[in-house]
Amino acid sequence: MSNLSLFEATFTEDLYLVPPPTTIVLSSPYKDLTEAEVDLLSKILHAVRLSLSGVRIVEAQTLDLSQWTEKPNRLIGFGITIPGINPYELISTPETRLILADSLSELSANEELKKRLWIVLKQLFFGP
Repeated sequence: MSNLSLFEATFTEDLYLVPPPTTIVLSSPYKDLTEAEVDLLSKILHAVRLSLSGVRIVEAQTLDLSQWTEKPNRLIGFGITIPGINPYELISTPETRLILADSLSELSANEELKKRLWIVLKQLFFGP
């Protein structure tokens, strides 16, 4: 017993680190989204092998990750801005990889924006 540390002797069960889920940041409340916008969001998530129930959805007009206690591994912002960050560009910080895109209503009406989003989503979820 002398070879066991006090921690190992006290906590004998296996502990697991559960990473925070992918976070979706919307510029308007989720409840205010139209059926078409929810459908588009669901399709976007399905394309990267996620579902609405498997992500965290947050409402914010701007994004300041330094204020968050639990930083997500991946973040997608729809309709929000961060000074100095261009939309449809993959940004990597030590804790989080994120992309910003236009709002879901703008995306639903513009095929070119959807293509730009898909290119950067592939980098975020399937790239190096």
